[in-house]
Amino acid sequence: MRKNFKFITLMLALTLSLVTAAFGQRTTGDIEGTITDPTGAVVPNVSVTVSSTGDSGFKRTVQANADGFFRVQQIPPGTYSVTTGAISGFGATERKVSVAVDATAAVNITLAVGGGNTVVDVTGGDSAPIDVGGSKVSSTISSAKIDLLPKGVDFTSVLKTVPGTRPEGLSGGVSVDGASGSENAFYIDGQEVSNFRTGTLNGNNAIPVQFVQEVQVKSSGFEAEFGGATGGVISVVTKGGGNDFRGEFGVQFSNPRFNGDNRPSLLRFTSGSGATFLQPTEYLTAPKSRGTNFFPTANISGPIVKDKLWFFGSYTPQVFDTIVDAKYYTNAPAATRTLTAEQRYRLKRTYEYAFMRLDASPTEKLRLSGTYTWNPIIDEGVTPVGTVSIGGAPPVVNFGGSIGTLTGNQLTDRQGGRQNSNNLTGQVVWTPTSKLVISGRFSRGFLNEKLGGYMVPTGTRFRCQVGNVAALGCSSGFADAVNSGVEKDASIRTNWEADATYMVNNFGGRHEFKGGYQRFKITNDVDRGYKFKGIVDIYYGYTVEDLGAPVVSTPGTIGAGELIRFGTVGKASNLNQSLYIQDRWQPVKNLTLNLGIRMEKEDLPSFNGLAPPINFGFGDKISPRLGFAWDIMGNGKTKAFASFGRFFDRLKFELPRGSFGGDFYRVDFFEIFAGGGDFRSYTLPRIVGNFNDAPGGRCPSTGFIGSGISRCQFDYRIASNDPNATIFTGKVDPNLKPFRQTEFTGGLEHQLSNNYVLKGRYTYKNVDSAIEDAGIINAEGSEAYIIGNPGAGLHLQLLNQLGYQKSTTPERKYNAFEISLDKRLSNNFYFNVNYTWSRLFGNYSGLASSDEAGRTSPGVNRFFDLPFIGFTAAGQPDNGLLATDRTHVFNAYGAYIFDWKGSKTNSTELSFFTTAQSGTPLTSTVAFITTTIFTKRGDLGRSPMFTQTDFAVSHKYKFGRDNRYTLVGDVNFLNLFDEDNVLGVYTLKSAVTMSPNTFGYVNPDGSTNYVGAINAWNSGALLTPINTYLAGTPTALNRTDSRYGQANSFQGPRSVRFGVRFLF
Repeated sequence: MRKNFKFITLMLALTLSLVTAAFGQRTTGDIEGTITDPTGAVVPNVSVTVSSTGDSGFKRTVQANADGFFRVQQIPPGTYSVTTGAISGFGATERKVSVAVDATAAVNITLAVGGGNTVVDVTGGDSAPIDVGGSKVSSTISSAKIDLLPKGVDFTSVLKTVPGTRPEGLSGGVSVDGASGSENAFYIDGQEVSNFRTGTLNGNNAIPVQFVQEVQVKSSGFEAEFGGATGGVISVVTKGGGNDFRGEFGVQFSNPRFNGDNRPSLLRFTSGSGATFLQPTEYLTAPKSRGTNFFPTANISGPIVKDKLWFFGSYTPQVFDTIVDAKYYTNAPAATRTLTAEQRYRLKRTYEYAFMRLDASPTEKLRLSGTYTWNPIIDEGVTPVGTVSIGGAPPVVNFGGSIGTLTGNQLTDRQGGRQNSNNLTGQVVWTPTSKLVISGRFSRGFLNEKLGGYMVPTGTRFRCQVGNVAALGCSSGFADAVNSGVEKDASIRTNWEADATYMVNNFGGRHEFKGGYQRFKITNDVDRGYKFKGIVDIYYGYTVEDLGAPVVSTPGTIGAGELIRFGTVGKASNLNQSLYIQDRWQPVKNLTLNLGIRMEKEDLPSFNGLAPPINFGFGDKISPRLGFAWDIMGNGKTKAFASFGRFFDRLKFELPRGSFGGDFYRVDFFEIFAGGGDFRSYTLPRIVGNFNDAPGGRCPSTGFIGSGISRCQFDYRIASNDPNATIFTGKVDPNLKPFRQTEFTGGLEHQLSNNYVLKGRYTYKNVDSAIEDAGIINAEGSEAYIIGNPGAGLHLQLLNQLGYQKSTTPERKYNAFEISLDKRLSNNFYFNVNYTWSRLFGNYSGLASSDEAGRTSPGVNRFFDLPFIGFTAAGQPDNGLLATDRTHVFNAYGAYIFDWKGSKTNSTELSFFTTAQSGTPLTSTVAFITTTIFTKRGDLGRSPMFTQTDFAVSHKYKFGRDNRYTLVGDVNFLNLFDEDNVLGVYTLKSAVTMSPNTFGYVNPDGSTNYVGAINAWNSGALLTPINTYLAGTPTALNRTDSRYGQANSFQGPRSVRFGVRFLF
């Protein structure tokens, strides 16, 4: 422990000494204003001092210029006192102001004649009403507001309060202005913590709200210093220490007994064959699991050297303890289902969150800070099933040796894993003059995604999927323990950034120039999967054609199976560099022009030792940012603004891992005959035989691929960066364009009174180009990909050359009108109401796929993988309202502080959040080669309206001298009324996978005619044959899934969390 403490102390000391580090992503705000006398005449050369009234320890003195104007930059968020001393003829003044991240608080000071002092609360409440010079769209959530909201245990739970921002499962995370969850950039104290593969936020970095001073969401129009996001920029600033010692100690807990019931699961059972085939459905609601979740916290902050050095430290782990009393039943409807086994499983998952921050101000002109976060996730045990398992059985694994065979919780109690993570940041801000600010930052983040790495079975995993698999020795729904292992999946993200800001007056107005350099490097070392173990899926009563293999089935089979093998191995690094310059120009007093340009240079790595195949130079990613803000009346109360910009994505590692040699992904199809042995006899050697897994796989129309029983092998990961490859085996388009989005936003803001602000905006966002693995089916039935811009360049050339008659390009357009009314915290209450009308249209949801239940595989989702994806069976492009389109969204939240008739010791805080949102479009799909949209988007209508209300109550009791101690009791209700709105329905119409062979598209040599079949799909010629096929015949009635159109996804149940805290 002492060794770890010394290491952490040393690292923090090193970060505080960095003077060439960086500060690209802002964690501070500014104060500016003009000093006048009672007649309105400017008063020059007045000294202005800004000092913290809270915990930041900040203090700086500047001098107003000849025009009476002053600006203080790089101020940590919080509440400040702005003072001017008494000068000849005028008294001293003091103003109170709140500073938010990346915003400018206006403090115009009118000096009073005489020797008296004037104290005015300029902003009151929680935040400055209007940033009159800003043209971006952003929202700030301070720690005071976070404390007055019903919420979860981490900062992401308050993002729902931001207009245009909401958690959206189908988007893969948090959706900002219609973008997918993989398109946001998450920052903590200026360090990017977005996942390097997926672009989403790992649980490791979803830090507790106890660490947070402020959260800001930039939605649109942000300046040139921000890049790598076509969604939102979500910035968190952590708490720091001040000259007073403060602390918080407490614990929260939750228990399932206080929560709502589980939601039902939609089940399908099959029996018989031909004319006697039955597939009844049933809804089953499983009992709740048990266990108590604990969320302790211990925070303390204060001075190390008063006025010079401060600290904030916190240890706030989150412990989720789940006990599952599992009952295993036969795979049969409720009337005939019988209990086969019982087991008790336990999972204890601990999110370790320990945090330390140091801030130092050796002089008023120099400020240093450093942070260290230790945030691993630790799993002890696993819960392989819920409280009810249909058709399954307790896991059984024979490890041999001294361990032997482990069954049920004998195995699962030994399983688990550890996902190590830590983050280190250091920054310096130097203000040599009132006109010049130089700043820098260094950060390093480490993550090893190794959950589930303990006691992983070393053999093949068998799963009995559907049909009367009892004939093969297992029941439908049976599955062995998961055999996917992780040796390592470590990533290191190292960032260096530096910038300088210089203010110029009387040069065609007032300018604030800012320029910077950013250098981001990511290294990934990975070895995970089940490439040498495999998963065998058994389908009784199916043929290999039903599973999608383009071969002729052998007569007399009783079933079919798949051998699936997947693994990721390799080590690679990338490098992204950025240059930007921007100018905040005020040509006249009430007009601000925000002008900037950003350039990026990016190299994407390869995992197979070949040269990096994607390289963008500084000239390839040029991002102009243009905006204006007009203070219409000149009094800072009414602002019109607009912005235009182009924004580029930074490529995520999911693409090079999948397409540049990292991934191995093969599927073998085999047939099952009577007398061929039980399900465990279908081993990997028996299936593959002597086939050498040649690139591209192999799929002859008759016979076997080798000495084994595999009829066909698909290769889903043919490397696209082999310099000797042809366009028929996969290639990178040398002229591909980067992922780019163009945005325009315009709006109005008006301060109705001191505490009320009305805002409105219109936003348009359009994806101009996207990078995807756009593919074809090769001669062996495997998929080969062009890494490029779908429907253009090399991909279009390939489609034309192979005879495909149609192609499509990515489209995503977002149009939205938004209005909000904000009441700042005053007179014991605050509230916000906002409404958004929006339309999200296209065929491409972005880096995460809403067509695949929120799959987060940027660049390698299923979009454009095959030439018919993007068209419907009706022969039309599948463009339409996307799966996360919500036409109407209404949010309201707020709080009231009941002070018990002026009591100085007791207060009760009541807070709420409520939302009402349109349902999302529901679209039928079928499995033709792969799952794809059938006739048009939204053919099943929309899901019902989504509504939810959250509520929280806190009671505070103050005691001790000057009431400096506070005891707090908290209760949080999420989904207070336990609403169970339907979120989705089962949309896959076909119960089997159709192939071109199903409809007779076979070449004279017996091979599959993919080009002819896909052209038929794209022209609409297959619509009638598919409908006829799905309707079935008296002897083949299992082709349409009986779950089709039934609800299968529901709103989560009510959750309740209790807590008690002690504050001083």
